[in-house]
Amino acid sequence: MTNQKADQIFERQEYHQSLMNKMSIESSSVDTCRPEGEKTLYIEKLEQRIKSLKSIVEDMTEKSKNLEKKFRTDFEEDRKVIEDRYHTLKERVNNVRQAGGDAWKELGKGTSSALEDFTAGIKNAVSKFK
Repeated sequence: MTNQKADQIFERQEYHQSLMNKMSIESSSVDTCRPEGEKTLYIEKLEQRIKSLKSIVEDMTEKSKNLEKKFRTDFEEDRKVIEDRYHTLKERVNNVRQAGGDAWKELGKGTSSALEDFTAGIKNAVSKFK
């Protein structure tokens, strides 16, 4: 194995570990994002989680451009699933935002579930990013 190849493998492993650390932090934050308390606070929490998770995806997308074709292809498939889940999540957040009375709490349960799905999709992509 050449030094360049070994360096690439080491760099990928380091990057993978940093992603795993970020996802660990984000996952614990997702677990606490439930439709409780004040509606505006819940929406703010959701938006923060989404923004943070989306930045991880954007970082991975940029990093994938430097990987071998097989990794890029696999990541692109995962990215499409993640994007679908992202759009579903954003739609649900908008539904919560527009809901009146206590209806937002009921809608929030589905929104929290969509956030978990979005996070799981990212975790899946991260696990393959070795």
